[in-house]
Amino acid sequence: MKADGIIAYNKRNEAPPIGVDKYFAPTCVREHSYRYDSYDAKYETLKYTRPKECKGCPLADDTLCQKVIKIKKTIDLRRYPAPARGSKTWKKLYKERTSVERVNAYLKEYFQLNNVRYRSGELAKVHVDLLCLLFNASKLAVDRINTKLNDKAA
Repeated sequence: MKADGIIAYNKRNEAPPIGVDKYFAPTCVREHSYRYDSYDAKYETLKYTRPKECKGCPLADDTLCQKVIKIKKTIDLRRYPAPARGSKTWKKLYKERTSVERVNAYLKEYFQLNNVRYRSGELAKVHVDLLCLLFNASKLAVDRINTKLNDKAA
């Protein structure tokens, strides 16, 4: 599917990385984080641009501080997903993912989605589809009741 995992980072007993910030964006000599610019799908690289704090820096014209840094995401797929960690797009995708995970956990806990036992996948899919329909209908009913109660209170 060529999709990247938008998951929280687990350190796994690793040493703290050198030359990067907490979102694994590269840093300059003075430890200012580079800003995520874009993703190049053809070369699978993340593009980072020079931080704003480095405009007046005397090292900006030196070879120590580069204008653009490109990092291939294949170096470490956990650290470098396709929208870079810490960017607005990554945070938005992460919020969507966590909301979907909450719904999945709710369906497994209260609608017994863990206990689906059918021989064919078609019947299991029908069962899951009916549970999703039931969940959405119940949430819609609760939202409508809450709006009516809020309108009466106002």
